[in-house]
Amino acid sequence: MMVDIGDPVSGWVDVLQLPREPSQWPPVGRSGIFEVLQHRGFEVRLLPLDAGMRDRYGRAPRCSGTEWAAITRRRPMGSRLDATVEHILPGNREYTVRFDDWYEVVEYEGLPPDPGTSVQLTVERQSEWTRSLILRPYDTLEQAL
Repeated sequence: MMVDIGDPVSGWVDVLQLPREPSQWPPVGRSGIFEVLQHRGFEVRLLPLDAGMRDRYGRAPRCSGTEWAAITRRRPMGSRLDATVEHILPGNREYTVRFDDWYEVVEYEGLPPDPGTSVQLTVERQSEWTRSLILRPYDTLEQAL
């Protein structure tokens, strides 16, 4: 589903996030609130936060509220962490990392690190909606400043 985000870059929602019955999909012109899942120069991947715009069985919480509160206390915004690269997802230009008992995805440009590589990351944001930490490679963040 394409979403007009008021920018020349296209916004879109993956069909797997939408209700299973196409008759329940949001009509053209409906407004909503979305979380940016991925932002690349040519597109913005979105998650509808309005429960009426997404599949009620999709995107189950990754952990309980208590567990998420502990993770966000342990990994506040701006904190650095060491993680191990597990998988490369070239179609999404992402790689998965594992640290502690948690995993996340990290966007990359250029060449991704090899699986098994240790990387240093910075917590850029905490998403309450998806219970995810939005991570950036530490050196990339430093170059942007």
